[in-house]
Amino acid sequence: MIRTAFYLYLQNVKRCSAHTFAAYKADLIQFETYIQSTYGNISDTELTTPMVRSWLASMVESGLTPTSINRKLSSFKAYLNYLKKENIHPQGISSRVASLKKPVRLPVTISKSEMSNILGTPSSSLDDLTFEERRDLMVMELLYCTGIRRTELLGLTLDDYDISGSTIKVSGKGNKQRIIPLLPHLSALLDEYIILRAGIALPGVKEIIVTNQGKKAYPVFIYRIVKHYLCNAGIKGRKSPHVLRHSFATHLLDEGAELNTIKELLGHASLAATQVYTHVGIERLKTIFKQAHPRA
Repeated sequence: MIRTAFYLYLQNVKRCSAHTFAAYKADLIQFETYIQSTYGNISDTELTTPMVRSWLASMVESGLTPTSINRKLSSFKAYLNYLKKENIHPQGISSRVASLKKPVRLPVTISKSEMSNILGTPSSSLDDLTFEERRDLMVMELLYCTGIRRTELLGLTLDDYDISGSTIKVSGKGNKQRIIPLLPHLSALLDEYIILRAGIALPGVKEIIVTNQGKKAYPVFIYRIVKHYLCNAGIKGRKSPHVLRHSFATHLLDEGAELNTIKELLGHASLAATQVYTHVGIERLKTIFKQAHPRA
């Protein structure tokens, strides 16, 4: 497979994130390994639709979820489109290999009252917080009050924070940037944190979130902060940064925010990705209706 040129294309032209690039690469290696072990050492132009469908069937038999299988198929289709772009046309393969149907899984959210309890530190007691406690609280506030992804939070630098405008510039998927406003209390918390951060951060570290040693934070570091807060609050179920993003979107929708506005704040490429939160609202309505109606 002509993968090296494709990988360069993903990095330099499509400007995929490191996470997306790694996923594409792993998926294609898996596909090539399967094809070679099943059909022998064949070229890209010899690939056929039945071969691809056989690969999908093998993943179903191995117990992979439809979501994981569809992601791998998407990686392969991206590679196939690249081959066609380079005038390399596999003769017997169709780009219309159907994806697997998957059940609609509603986002896991935390209720508004629970979030109020989790973040309800009285302003009078903020002065008593250590640097670590203040940073952890700010991580939770940033994730919930802006809806940004964990990777986006980790990528925030001091230059991305507009103090006068009380906004942050977020670099999302595909390096697309968006501006998100900050609530007054979050701006104040961030201002005070940055002052303390100056005495902690190592030289050359521009990222806003730093560890106790002044180094750039990393994904597991953020996950542990969120899990600690949610566990202490007695939250059941998933305890990840993405749960706060889901809660942000769901609560905005509950309070009457337009779907397009939520889409822009979340950095979704299409409205379809945002519409899942309308299902959350409908399911909540059904639950309340069944509990409250005398004929339910």
